[in-house]
Amino acid sequence: MRKIDKNLNQIIGGSNYLSGTVINAFVNVIKLLIDAGKGVGSSIRRIAEDNVCPLK
Repeated sequence: MRKIDKNLNQIIGGSNYLSGTVINAFVNVIKLLIDAGKGVGSSIRRIAEDNVCPLK
């Protein structure tokens, strides 16, 4: 088996900081926050309009 003498630090490709997985996770967190905000906003609106289902 031959020993490779090339420096592996010279391999080019991909980003070290921002990959597709990181972007996808960030987008999912934003979607989660938006959905949570919609839920809280709807709850506040229903309470303010006195349009709440009674608990029996």
